[in-house]
Amino acid sequence: MSEAPLLEVRNVAKAYGRGKRRHEVLKNINITLNEGEVLGIIGESGCGKSVLLNLISCLEPVSGGQLFFKGQEYTGKKPKDVCRWFQVIFQDSEAAFDPKMTIRESMHENLKLLAEGTKNANQRIEDMVSMMGLATELADRYPRQLSGGQVQRMAIARGLVTEPNMILCDEITSALDVSAQAMILQYLYELRKKRGLTMMFVSHDMALCATFCDRMAIMKDGEIVEIGTPEQIMDHPQHEYTKLLLDAVLYTR
Repeated sequence: MSEAPLLEVRNVAKAYGRGKRRHEVLKNINITLNEGEVLGIIGESGCGKSVLLNLISCLEPVSGGQLFFKGQEYTGKKPKDVCRWFQVIFQDSEAAFDPKMTIRESMHENLKLLAEGTKNANQRIEDMVSMMGLATELADRYPRQLSGGQVQRMAIARGLVTEPNMILCDEITSALDVSAQAMILQYLYELRKKRGLTMMFVSHDMALCATFCDRMAIMKDGEIVEIGTPEQIMDHPQHEYTKLLLDAVLYTR
């Protein structure tokens, strides 16, 4: 019997409002993600990419469909019940931190969600900060005292301090300059090699995903219209929308 995938999203839908005001954001989403795999989710703004991450991490409830982790359904659970499995890294990392707390204090709050609480907390925090190439003393500063790239790396370190099975990256490089983007991707690549980290990587940048991800899923208007390896998507696109995105990438080059 084959092992169940780490994550399975089965016929998931999301809608807001009721009656005539009902608005479908996601429709019939089906995804499987195996341990150690990186899946890129590509699409234009407003297509539902960020909402999908919120549903997977239970920050929002699904309107239909089911969610499975290692073959066990977890649809309807609360965020605190799945925080050990999934951690979301947001695009605006500074806004994701409490401005009244130091980085270390925010990381302690994450650790309090775990059953073992804050056992060896400071060591775990400093290990993660160092792993992201940052000096440990920076953890005692406030988010506003760090650069954009440093705050984003701290956000990744905060997500990793709980040792999740998967991190969900929501356009984490889009607000950074090219050098900061490259640095963060390099650290994530190293984490994949060292820890076999599984990732869902949301972006609107096809070229970036093609170099970093094992598979790519193309989203349009709340639906996945195509999914495949970078070679399949970039060299042999099947859907017209994928072809349009690829033409735009080639044009900007």
